[in-house]
This record gives sequence, C-alpha cells and structure tokens, in this order.
Amino acid sequence: MNENDFVGKIIRDVDGREYHITSVLNKGGQGVVYRTAEDFLIKVNTATDREKYRERYKWLKKRGAQLPKETRIAFPMAILEEPFVGYVMKEAKGHVSLNDYVEKPEEIEDLWDWYFNATGGLTKRLQIGYLLAKSLRYLHINGYAYVDISPSNIFVSREKNSLAIIDSDNITSGAYKPLIDGTNFYMAPEIGNKSSVANTMTDTYSYAVLLFKMLTTCHPFIGDDAEDENPEKLQEEVDTGKKVYIGDPDFTENRNSNFENTKIFLTEELTELFRRTFVDGKLESSRRPTLMEFMRACAHARNIVIQCDHEGCDADYYYTGKDCICPMCGEHIKKVYLLTSRNMVRTRGKILIPLDGSSEMKPLDVYSDITGNMAITKEMKYINRSFFDENIPFDADGSLAAVGRTNGGNLAVLNLSNNKIVLNDARMSNPRLVQPYKKGVTKPVIIDEKPGNYFMFLDKNIDVTTESDFIDIKQIERFYGTTEISKFIQIRQEE
Repeated sequence: MNENDFVGKIIRDVDGREYHITSVLNKGGQGVVYRTAEDFLIKVNTATDREKYRERYKWLKKRGAQLPKETRIAFPMAILEEPFVGYVMKEAKGHVSLNDYVEKPEEIEDLWDWYFNATGGLTKRLQIGYLLAKSLRYLHINGYAYVDISPSNIFVSREKNSLAIIDSDNITSGAYKPLIDGTNFYMAPEIGNKSSVANTMTDTYSYAVLLFKMLTTCHPFIGDDAEDENPEKLQEEVDTGKKVYIGDPDFTENRNSNFENTKIFLTEELTELFRRTFVDGKLESSRRPTLMEFMRACAHARNIVIQCDHEGCDADYYYTGKDCICPMCGEHIKKVYLLTSRNMVRTRGKILIPLDGSSEMKPLDVYSDITGNMAITKEMKYINRSFFDENIPFDADGSLAAVGRTNGGNLAVLNLSNNKIVLNDARMSNPRLVQPYKKGVTKPVIIDEKPGNYFMFLDKNIDVTTESDFIDIKQIERFYGTTEISKFIQIRQEE
C-alpha cells in the first residue's frame, strides 16, 4: 500500500479514539508520519517485524510519561489499534522541518539570500543549536540516548524560539537497544564501524555534524571532490571516519571551497569545538566536547551577533571590531553597543591579586573579572543569569533584563526581574532606577547621551550564583573580612 493511500482514512488507537489522516508529513526507513485533522501526528510502521515494534512503542510510551517535558521529544501518547503498528504523538503546530535550514532548495540560486532572508540567518541557527543541545542534554542526564539525530526528525518554529523532536522510535537506555544504527552521514564512526553501541557520546557527535552543517551549509567531511565519487563509497567513508575534516588546519586534502566562504559563521570557540570533535575526537570519543560546551558556545556566539543597520539589509554576523563588514551588503555597521558583564569583589581590607598570572602580587581595594560580552545593533537581546556566571545550571537560568536599540538609535533597558537595576553614566552622576517591567505600565529606561561609557548595576543580593573560578568566598572573608560581590555591566557605544 502506498503511503498516500492512507490520506483521507480514519485510524483508531487501542482506546477507540479516531484520527482523520490529512497528509503525509515525513517518510523514513521505519515508517511514515501523517498529520491528522485532530492536530496529532500518527506514526505508521511499515517494517516486517511488527511485534518487536509494538512492544517498543509500549515501552516508549511509559518512558515518555516519566521524562521531563524539556526533552521536547514527541513520545507516543497512544498505541494504534490493530492491524496497524504505530502510535499517536503531539504535533508542534507551526513548526517546519530542520531540513529547511540545512539544505538549500535548488530553485534558490543565491546562497546568501536563502541563508539570511529565507531561513532567519545566523541568529536563528544559533538559537536552534542551543535549544537542540539543551533538549538532548535533558535526555542524556535521565539515562537515555536519542540515536537517530538528523534534520528530518527535528522541527522548529520560524517565528518563535521553539523546537520539537519527533520519531522517538530508537531511543535507547542501554539495556533496551535501538532498532537502527542511525542516519547515514550523521552517525559517529564507532557506530559506522560497529565497534560501539549508541550512547550519549555518539549522540553528541551526530549533533555536532548537524550543527556544523546548519551553520556553514557544508558537511564536515564532504569536500569538492565528492561529486566525482561513488555515492555508496562516499557514504561508507564518511560513516566510518575515513574522510579528513574539511576544516582540519593540518591537511590540504578534502577541501571544500564553499566552506571557505561560510566559515565566517563560526566563532573561534565553535571552531575549536568542531576541531575537537572531528579531528581529536573523530575516532576517540572520550576526546569530544560535551553538549554543555556546545550550548555555551552557541550562547556566546549569539551574544556577539549584530544585525546590519543599513537600509534594505537585515543580515546578521559576528561583531569583531569597528572594521568588520556585513557579508551581505559589504557595509560597516553605523552604531553598535558593546556590553561587558563583570563580577566585582570588595572587601574591608585590600585584596592581593597576581599580576598577569605572575607571582608578583598587587594590593587592590576592588577586584573585578569579565564574565561575558554582548554586542547590540537593531535586535533586542536578553541578559540572563548565566551572563554573569556560567556555573549556573541551565534549568535555573533566566532573564534579568532585555536591551535593544530604539528607532532613534539609543539603547533601551527593561528590567525583567524583581531585583534592583540602576543605570549610571561614567561619572556616576546620573543614577536612574530601572523599574521592573509591566506590560502597558512600565516604560524602558533610555540611554540617550553622547557616546561614552555607562554602567548597569544589579543589586548585590540578586539571585545569581556567587561562586566563580576566581572567587573563594570563605577564603577571602577569612583573610579580608566581610566581602561583597557586585554584578554590573559596562556599556560602551561605538559609531
């Protein structure tokens, strides 16, 4: 029976609920996913070993009820009535396949037009990368691996910061084995070589391949010569780790000319994580970075993305200094605000701090360290607790403030917490309290002075972890007495 023959039919679950099939959403090696008039998705399995899949779906239904919703995985909600083998899952309305962000349609000739205008540009891709890493990490810390990471199984909202993962068929707990190895061109080499079973490290490798391809439009192991290779041989060499990473600085083989243009979408931090994954960790899984490292790298990258403020151009790119230009229109940015977060330590006595890592010590009344950087042009950005301390668990993170440029080019600040936030100028002569934001009631505070330095001070009692690598509160107070840790942001305007 052809998959389209189900369209217009009614399928029931074991509890007798009816679902009216309206269209085909996705087709894979293990079956077909359909949309229904009831806003659910139906997975109909087409494999021959029907009983094996039926038992797995029952197991997945139980596991899905126990796992946190933050995994964003569409687990089975109900099992289909015989003679069908399959299940019912929630549909993320308004979401599209991640393939739309990975594979440029042939009918669109201009790569930049597709990357920036049709698919949300760099900002959207970094948001997706962060959310996907976060979802998979929730799954991993609960003892499971997803196994079949590919763009066909991930759906994202074009308008919102939202993501959903479908097709949970192959999730494994170690004891309950997956039914497939994964998706070709995304699986880790140890899976392709059949030297290991699927686990969290193979998931992280597949995630890295997907993130790399989404950001650069290139597969990390497919170079210019791939067009002349036998497709089956190419797949085998990629899946088993025989190909050289296209970004490996120590090799000239397997170069990708398109990557030379799109590697501008990788920060130094992301470049290093990909090198550790596809060079150091390609055949040694213990040397690969973690999902948390990728989450942080995506967040750091997102913070320094700016949006071109020239008329008719909305391209986004990394701010690297006054001389950086827009890759779309070739113009320099007109105005940008640079925000640097700091932790400041003040004690009753003087603090002895090593100078530039040397053994020489210098007494200071106050010591501060830089903990985060952000660049702002037109778009609004959020200052989270992790902007001050990356040791904060991601499930405890949250927005403290929002900052964005007004139509007149000034900087607007919204207080999204119940904590005290004060803006001041460089001379500390114009303090302004930023009231907690209430829609329709509270207006943002505007920085409208001439270019210079400004400061955003947060209440020292704000709910942000106070332990950082450089701070040991107990030791400082032991020698210097009462210690205060203040958190502030230095705001610098460049034109």
